[in-house]
Amino acid sequence: MRSLAPRYVLSKLLLQLRVVSAVARRELQLRAAKGAMGVVGVFAEPLALIVTFLALRIFLRGAGDATYMNPALWLALGFIPFFMFAEIAIKAIGGVDKNSELYFYRRLRPLDSLMGNGLLLGQIYGALLLVFVLGSAAWEWRLVVQDPGTLIFLFLGLALLGFGIGLSTLIIGHRLPVVAWFMQMFLRRILLWTSCIFFSISFIPDVFRPWILWNPIAHGVELMRAACNPAYPIPGVSAFYFWGWVVGSIGFGLLVYGNNENLLFVVDKSVSVDSGVDGD
Repeated sequence: MRSLAPRYVLSKLLLQLRVVSAVARRELQLRAAKGAMGVVGVFAEPLALIVTFLALRIFLRGAGDATYMNPALWLALGFIPFFMFAEIAIKAIGGVDKNSELYFYRRLRPLDSLMGNGLLLGQIYGALLLVFVLGSAAWEWRLVVQDPGTLIFLFLGLALLGFGIGLSTLIIGHRLPVVAWFMQMFLRRILLWTSCIFFSISFIPDVFRPWILWNPIAHGVELMRAACNPAYPIPGVSAFYFWGWVVGSIGFGLLVYGNNENLLFVVDKSVSVDSGVDGD
């Protein structure tokens, strides 16, 4: 009965939060140590990438319609959530392998590594989105987000969607490496052009719209834009469909992970043993 006591459950949740936060801090330190700009570079590098894409989009096709919101904010609401989703999903396997030496600690599991990496990426891209929101508000000198609560929840939902798909791909990719390769190509190419990053769903003819709306990221992106301006048209977009994908991917990922966790303990203990023998 002790395991069901509220105080015991709360203590376990707080412990899990501390573990995930520690992994996120370690990941931040590793990234900062690799770059010339330190911690600033961790945030500046994705910002430079997003600004480059924004500038390329504006140069090729113009800024777009400014009827409903600032064009820069409209584009940022597409690029930032998508890049966050894709990086969380794609780097799942690399994040586990990179932290594999930490799994000698009994409290740390591969799932903690994935959660820590996802937490850090959510913080990085969340800060970038805040920069664009505050910059647009300062430029127009008015509030540019009409429903900030919904915007935050949708942003977190896209992060969870990336985590769920990445977790599922991680497990299946250990058994079938070709699946991991295909998913990385799929995320980088096909989803990039079908996630409403470069266009509004209302511009797509009715006959072609279902070919875009199978993608839950397109729903999340357009719902985020509608959270900034409720008048923004989002025909066919469904919050129920989006959150169904979020809950389904997390549930399936945790189910597969729970039955295959031992596959992820990839530390080759023979290496440390051999090195110890050689040292003697």
